[in-house]
Amino acid sequence: MQNQAKARRTAGGSATKVSHSRSYPRGVGLDFKKLPCLTLMSYIDHHNVPIRDEAPPSEIAVAVARHFEAMEVDEETVINGFLARLSAGQELGSPLARHPGQNEYDRYALASTDYARSTAFYDGHVPGPMARRRRRSKNAASPGEQVAAKITRTNENGSWILASVQRFYAESETYDVQDEDDTSKLIRLPWTHVMRLSSGTEGCFAKNTKVMAIFPETTSFYRAIVSKEPVWKLPKGTTTPLVKEIVLKFEDDEDSEGHTPHRRVPSRYVIPLPEAYFHEDDDDVDLVPINYGAS
Repeated sequence: MQNQAKARRTAGGSATKVSHSRSYPRGVGLDFKKLPCLTLMSYIDHHNVPIRDEAPPSEIAVAVARHFEAMEVDEETVINGFLARLSAGQELGSPLARHPGQNEYDRYALASTDYARSTAFYDGHVPGPMARRRRRSKNAASPGEQVAAKITRTNENGSWILASVQRFYAESETYDVQDEDDTSKLIRLPWTHVMRLSSGTEGCFAKNTKVMAIFPETTSFYRAIVSKEPVWKLPKGTTTPLVKEIVLKFEDDEDSEGHTPHRRVPSRYVIPLPEAYFHEDDDDVDLVPINYGAS
C-alpha cells in the first residue's frame, strides 16, 4: 500500500513513480517556500502537480517552483484571447447594464468577477478524489462550532437541526456532533449531513432566494424564502459589512386567513438549501469580488 501511494497515474493510465528533488530551481525568482502550505496545496490541486503523500512543506514548495518554471506562456495567444473575450462581452452586454439596481462599486465588482470566471485558467483536469478530500478537510467545521446537522434519512421539512461539532475525522470524513437540545449522546454523521452556518457577510441571500432557517423558538431548520432584501450594516470598528437578520416566509406557516407572516431570523441561522450547499465546482472558480470601495 505504501508503494502504491507513491505512484500517480499518467494520462495514458500507466503508473509512474513521483520524482521529488529537494533542489530549488535557480531560474525562479519567487520564493515559494515562504508561502503557507495550504496555498501551495491549492496550487498542487489546481494544476495536478504530482507529489508524494508524505511530502514535507519544503518538498512541496520545490515541486510548485519547478512546475511554475516549466510553464510556457504564449503572449500572443493570451492577448488575442483577452481581446476576443472582451469583444464577446460587449456583444452580450456588460454586467453593469444587466444589474442597474446596484451601486457603482458592487456593479464594478460583479463585472470583474464575471470576467475572471470567463477567463480563468482551466487545463481540462477535474479535481481528483484526493484533492476533493483535502479541500473538504481544510473547510471542515471545528470542534465546538455550531452547525446544521441532518439526523434523518429523509428530506422532510425539519430534518436538519442545530448541533455542535465535537470532532471531525479526516480519514472517514465523518463528524461527531451533539444535538443542542440533547447533549447526552454523540451522533456520527457523514460530511454530507453537516452544513456550516452563515457569518452574515456572504451576501448570497437576495430577495426570493430559497433557503433553510431555524424557525423562531425552535432548534430545527425549515424551508423558507427570503421575503425582503437584506439590510447591510457596518459594525462599529470594522470594515466588513454584514447582514444581522433576514426577513423570511416559511413554508406551511399560513395563519387562519391563509396569510404567511414575515419572520425575522438572525442571519447566522439562515443557510442555503442542501443542493446549493453541496455542489461540485468542476468548471467554476471560487472567487470573491474585489472591494473597489475600500480605501
